[in-house]
Amino acid sequence: MQRRTWIAIIIVAIIFGGGYAWKEYNRVPTGAASMDAAFSTTAEALHADFLADEAAATAKYVGAKEQAIRVEGVIRAVEQADGGGATVILETADAMAGVLCEFASDALPKDWKSGDQVTVQGICTGMNDLIPDVIMVRCAAVE
Repeated sequence: MQRRTWIAIIIVAIIFGGGYAWKEYNRVPTGAASMDAAFSTTAEALHADFLADEAAATAKYVGAKEQAIRVEGVIRAVEQADGGGATVILETADAMAGVLCEFASDALPKDWKSGDQVTVQGICTGMNDLIPDVIMVRCAAVE
């Protein structure tokens, strides 16, 4: 092939590769609200499953691919995060542990407070190593 042909092929490859890289760099992760829930449980049952057998609970709730789960529980606390989001802690049988649900600032209902019975849909990432809290990210309120 001629030198011009090789240069044209390289330029086209750079343009398509750069476009793909830009698209992936700016991709926003899918929120749990747009996903179908794989499981529905209570905060106490979810936490108890992780305490009983963390490996089995991780395989079930975290899974091999990203999946949403629906959790019902009572709010222990609502904490505002530095980045503009918020964390809702759901009650469990353990007074020192809970189910931590991370919300984006626009996804958390403004009227939620301690003691409310709520349903949250989020993506479970497993149990915290230091404190036996179950972590859920990209959460959304289920009305």
